[in-house]
Amino acid sequence: MTSLLAALVLMLVPVAQTSPDYSALPTDPSEMEQRLAACAVTFDQAIERAVAEVPGMVVEADVHDHGGVLQYEVIIGGHGTIKRVVVNATTGKVTAPALDLKGAVAAARTKVDGQVTSVVSDQLADPPTYTVRMYHKGKVHTITLSAVDGAITSATAQGRFPGEDTGDKEPVVLPSGLEYVDLVEGTGAQPSGPLARVKVHYTGYFNDGKVFDSSVSRGQPAEFPLGGVIKGWTEGVGSMKVGGKRKLVIPFQLAYGPEGRPGAIPPKATLFFDVELIGIVSDPGAPPAPGK
Repeated sequence: MTSLLAALVLMLVPVAQTSPDYSALPTDPSEMEQRLAACAVTFDQAIERAVAEVPGMVVEADVHDHGGVLQYEVIIGGHGTIKRVVVNATTGKVTAPALDLKGAVAAARTKVDGQVTSVVSDQLADPPTYTVRMYHKGKVHTITLSAVDGAITSATAQGRFPGEDTGDKEPVVLPSGLEYVDLVEGTGAQPSGPLARVKVHYTGYFNDGKVFDSSVSRGQPAEFPLGGVIKGWTEGVGSMKVGGKRKLVIPFQLAYGPEGRPGAIPPKATLFFDVELIGIVSDPGAPPAPGK
C-alpha cells in the first residue's frame, strides 16, 4: 500500500521538514582556531565592513564554512527590517541586499507587468530573496528574485486552481459540493462502484499551491479500493474512465472534515488533486465480458 493510500484511508504522510545534519563530525576546535587566525579579515573587521555597507544594529553574527571558504554572516536590523550581510573572510568582499521592496517590484515587472498583490522578503535566505505575486492575464504569477542583484531565480504562473492549468474550462459542480475539471478525457473502462480497485497517479495541493503528497514525485502509482478512501475520491475518481486525467476540488466535508489530520492536513482544508486513472486492477461489480 502506497503512502497516498495510507493518506486517504488513515492519515497523510506529513510534508518533510528541514532538519539539522547530524551526520557530520563536530568541528575540530584547534583546526578552526588556526583557520580563523589565518583569515585576512577578522571578526571585528567583518562587523565594521558589514555595518559600513548596511547601516544599522548588528543583532547576530556567525562564521560559516561554505565549500571550504570561511565567511562571516552578519544580521543587521534597522528601519523596521533586517538584512543578511556576508563578508568573505579571505577577500573581505561584502555581499549585501541592494534591492528594496520597490526595486523588487520593478525587477519583477521586467518579467510580468501585472497587478501586484503581495511582496514577501526572506532576508535570511542564501541569497536573500523577494517573492512578488501578481495577477496577469487570468493567472497568478509568482516571481522570486535575488535581493542582492535583482536576478530572477524562479517564475511560475498558476490558474485559479493549484497544479495543472485548466485553461478556460469551467469546473463541473456536483450536488455533493465536489468540483472537477477533466484535463484529459479517458476512453477506457469506468469503475463500476466502491468495490473496484484502481491504479492512479496523483499530486495533492493545498489552496496556496503547496504539494502535500504526490505519487508522481515518488515514481510509484497508488492502488486502492474506491470504497476505502475519502468521499471526494470515491465520487471523483469513480466517474472517470481509464486514460483520463482530472482535477478534483474537494471541500473539507468530503475530505478530512473540520478537524483535518493533525500534522498533515489543516482543519477545514479544501484539497486539490490532479489524478490520472491508469487502470482498474480489479472490479468485482463489473458486468462480465460479452461471451462469458
